[in-house]
Amino acid sequence: MKSSIARFYRIQMIVLLPLFFIFSWSCSDEDLLQDTLVSTNKPSIDISSENITGTKSDSVEQQQNTSRLPETENLPCSTGSKSADESGAKVWCWDNISVPEEGFFDNHKLFISSHCSLGMVKEREGRLYFKVNPTTPTAPATCGAEFNYRAEIREHPSDVDYPVGTEQWWGFDYKFGDDYVPDELPWILWQTHGSFSNPASPMTNLQLAPTNYNGSVNPVGELFVVNNTPATGRKFTPVGIIPKAGQTLKIVIHLVWGDEGNGLYEVWIDGVQVYRKQERTVYTEQPYGGYWKIGIYKWRWKTDENVLASVQRNISELNTSIGTLRTIMRKPQDLDYGVDAYSLVFPD
Repeated sequence: MKSSIARFYRIQMIVLLPLFFIFSWSCSDEDLLQDTLVSTNKPSIDISSENITGTKSDSVEQQQNTSRLPETENLPCSTGSKSADESGAKVWCWDNISVPEEGFFDNHKLFISSHCSLGMVKEREGRLYFKVNPTTPTAPATCGAEFNYRAEIREHPSDVDYPVGTEQWWGFDYKFGDDYVPDELPWILWQTHGSFSNPASPMTNLQLAPTNYNGSVNPVGELFVVNNTPATGRKFTPVGIIPKAGQTLKIVIHLVWGDEGNGLYEVWIDGVQVYRKQERTVYTEQPYGGYWKIGIYKWRWKTDENVLASVQRNISELNTSIGTLRTIMRKPQDLDYGVDAYSLVFPD
C-alpha cells in the first residue's frame, strides 16, 4: 500500500508540473488531479453503496422544513444509562465514562465496533472522538482487512430484535473535524442494524454522499437519510445539508419499528425537520428492529483502489466527535409510549 501511494505521488508530480505552467490560468488543483486520473486509463470507481435500485421519496411529505426549538429541558446526566433491552430514557455523558481502546465499556452497555486498529474511539473533555485513518496505524493481520475503515460505538446487547411497534428516540450533536473534506466515497455516521446477517445492510442510516448519489442530483458531501427496508426499493433522500469542516450538527431521530401502516421515520437537523415519513422500517423477511451504531463507517476504504481515490482528493483520514448522547426506547405497553420526546433528547 505504501509503495502504491508513493508511486501515485511520483506520477502526480511528473504529470502535474508541466500541466501547471500550461493550464494554471484556468484549472484548479482538483481539476488537475481529475485529469491525471483520466490519463492513467484506470476504470472509474463505483461509488454507490450497493448495486440495488433506490426509490426517490416524496419531498412534500418528508421534508417539512419546520423549525422547532425544545420546549422543556433535556434529560440530565443523572438520568444514567441502560442496556439495549431495557425500556426508558438513557443518557451518556462522556466525561463520566471510562472509554477503553476496544471492547465493552459502561458495564457492558456499550461496545466499541472498530476495524481494524485499537484506539480509534477516545474520550476527551466530555466528547467522544472517532478517527479513521486507513493506513495508520497498520491494520493487524487478524482483522481480515488491509485497511482501517470503521470507528463506531454500539449499544449492547446487539441481539435485541425489537418487536414491531417499539419506539425509539436519539439526540446528539455530531461535529466534523477541522480537517474535514467531503469525499466522493460515501460513509455512514448513524445506523440501525439487525442481529441477523441476511439482509446484511442496516435498516436505516444517515450518510454523507458522493456527487449525484443513487439517482439524485446533489453535490459531494450532502447528507442523506437512507431507508433500506421498503420492498419497493431502497430510499436515498438528500436533505440539502452539506457539512463543512468544523461544523456541528444537532441531530434528533425518531423511529417506530413497523411496516407501511405503522412504521415511522423522522429526522431533525439543527431544529429543522428534514424527513418525516410513515413507512416500513423493518425488513419483510426479518420484521424486527435493531441496535444502533454511531461514529464513522467508511466501508469503501476496505480496498487499495478506494484509499488511493481519497488520497487524490487530499483525504487521508476522517475525524469526527459527538457530545452527550440521549436515547429513549419504549414498548407499546409503557405508560409514556407515543409521548413526544423531542425536547428530552435534544442535544446541548
